Amino acid sequence: MFTLLKGELIELAVDSKDHVAQLEALAIRYADQQPDLADVCLIGMSELFSEHRVITTDRRDFAVYRRNKRDVIPVILPPER
Repeated sequence: MFTLLKGELIELAVDSKDHVAQLEALAIRYADQQPDLADVCLIGMSELFSEHRVITTDRRDFAVYRRNKRDVIPVILPPER
């Protein structure tokens, strides 16, 4: 996926050109979780915009992901069934 970003074959709605290295590092850090591009973008944006919470349905992965390597990412989750 990062080859596609670096080669400008795909483009994100959020300008990622200045953050591709950070996103790639996040993907490598969480490789055991097999994060997709959306996940690493949300982690990265959470680091850039720490005053906001992430809205997700992904309880399992966002219980593991950390911003700035150690801080819990505040999330908004739907109620459990």
